[in-house]
Amino acid sequence: MSLATPERIRTLQRALYVKAKQEPTRRFHFLYDKVWRDDILAHAFALSRANGGAPGVDGETFARIEGYGVERWLGELREEIRTGRYKPQPVRRVMIPKASGVGQRPLGIPTIRDRVVETAATLVLEPIFEADFDAAAYGYRPKRGALDAVRAVHLAIDEGHTEVVDADVSKYFDTIPHSALLRCVARRISDGKMLHLIKMWLKAPVEETDERGHRRMSGGKKATRGTPQGGVASPLLANIYMHRFIKAFRKHGLDARYGAVLVTYADDFVVLCRHDAAEVLDTIRRWMASIGLALNEDKTRVCNARRESFDFLGYTFGPMYSPRTGGRYNGARPSRHARFDERGGETERWTSRRAQQRKT
Repeated sequence: MSLATPERIRTLQRALYVKAKQEPTRRFHFLYDKVWRDDILAHAFALSRANGGAPGVDGETFARIEGYGVERWLGELREEIRTGRYKPQPVRRVMIPKASGVGQRPLGIPTIRDRVVETAATLVLEPIFEADFDAAAYGYRPKRGALDAVRAVHLAIDEGHTEVVDADVSKYFDTIPHSALLRCVARRISDGKMLHLIKMWLKAPVEETDERGHRRMSGGKKATRGTPQGGVASPLLANIYMHRFIKAFRKHGLDARYGAVLVTYADDFVVLCRHDAAEVLDTIRRWMASIGLALNEDKTRVCNARRESFDFLGYTFGPMYSPRTGGRYNGARPSRHARFDERGGETERWTSRRAQQRKT
């Protein structure tokens, strides 16, 4: 979302954030009517237009909407939402190459109509949950990103947190339990219409084309897990559910007991410990199972950053050698297969004199 947010919307968002921050147990009720507010829908359309993207199952394009008349189109959508007639259409699923170049991953493409409504709802909901989110979470959040997470990891290593749990949640977006996620949302949201809206997105059917070109449907009302990768509201919902894990990390005091620093980016995370990282990993496995998730064991391991390297968010961390002095130090450099466009062409190594001078 790169367009400037209109001042009236920013005023609403600030008010929601402040109220949520001041009252950690408050549940918000009158929210649904904000979704169909004219200025919010118009901004949601502008954001969706700026982000572009392929058409959904209905084949609707931005060019066609503009030919029809954006104000007219938004007015009709507004009435659907206001009167409760709005229902999401199926999500079109396509397979796209993974950033690593190995294998593919599914991407859900909602219709433009659904993208606009999801964006409008996210504009209203995000400030409330931002008031709760932990500083350890960097993914899909305002004014935070992958490079901030990379810097946090390097700083932790530089300060001696070198026993590392390098972890990945197995098929996170596909396995988030709907009922548990909705309970997490309901801890802050009591507006039944808003909760129903979110539930409809989670239960939207998925349309995909098989190898023979035949269309097939999956998901729908019987689905109990998953939020589509590609859905506008999915990153926020994913962060809300991952917050359960982060809260457990804080509640049980792993940071104090193991000198552990947690850094998360959506379903990727690392825990940088001063000692006993293997014990931390065992604890995390149990927590994940208790909330209906599992670690991807092929991508999860314990290592010591003084002796071994590991990859996180497009960077490789670990022992390196200075081309100028030949000295060994703990550092970070862009990995061979960068996963985040946010990194761009930056090749800076976050190192300090202390890290370069320390012998490992």
